[in-house]
Amino acid sequence: MDFVDEPHLLPGFFRQLAASRARLLHAIHNQQLEVRYQPIMRLDTDSVAGAEALVRWPQRNGQCIPPDSFIPFARETGLLGLMTHWIVGQVFTDVGAWLRQHPQRYVSINVEPDDLLTTALLDRLALLCRTHQVRPQQIALELTENSEIDPWDIAEPAARYRQAGHRLFLDDFGSGYANMSYLQALTFDMLKLDRTLIGAAAGNSVLPPLIAFARSLALEPLAEGVETPEQRKQLQTLGVVYAQGWYYSKALTSRAFIQWCADRRRQS
Repeated sequence: MDFVDEPHLLPGFFRQLAASRARLLHAIHNQQLEVRYQPIMRLDTDSVAGAEALVRWPQRNGQCIPPDSFIPFARETGLLGLMTHWIVGQVFTDVGAWLRQHPQRYVSINVEPDDLLTTALLDRLALLCRTHQVRPQQIALELTENSEIDPWDIAEPAARYRQAGHRLFLDDFGSGYANMSYLQALTFDMLKLDRTLIGAAAGNSVLPPLIAFARSLALEPLAEGVETPEQRKQLQTLGVVYAQGWYYSKALTSRAFIQWCADRRRQS
């Protein structure tokens, strides 16, 4: 939230803050949020590898509050952990059966580094995997760097998730943050190349060495934000195997996503 430097505005500011927090809390508890799924594709076979779960907050007017607005707000007001636990449960409700039918595919879920500091999320994932008969390898966790948390503080907790079978992805790689500290402290399975790199893929001199760097660490690069056939072709030329973006599909409701996968399989 923006800092209020006018003292006479503070009472109204805090009332608005409390009201907005209560509204978001009500949305979490009353199924007013939605999880949508953006396909993750294999470029070499043009087949579905999995999906990223993305939370949305639809409004009565048919619009959605932008995630880059309400997710930071949830973080600032202490609701993001609760939201993450809701998202995890909803993923299994939405696509648990689909994952069970396609054991080679997966769904990645965005989590905060401090979500890993307790065993609550790990225990919840274990219970849901058993209940829905989903392999732990089919649930990947996407970590975005947090400058307020030392990655070495979550190294041991993160290792427990990989020991349980879950894969770890480092999100927004190459976005300008101190990626190296996370790569030194944690063991990842995939690096998600930031969409700002992909947007200029054809003339980007940074992208090839980043991909080579990922390969040198035995990490699979995944390109985010692929929007054109030219970008797809360039990434495939550079040896990138996995990609997601509007070139393939926007984020879909669970029903639309499952149908999209079925239609694509019939067309292939």
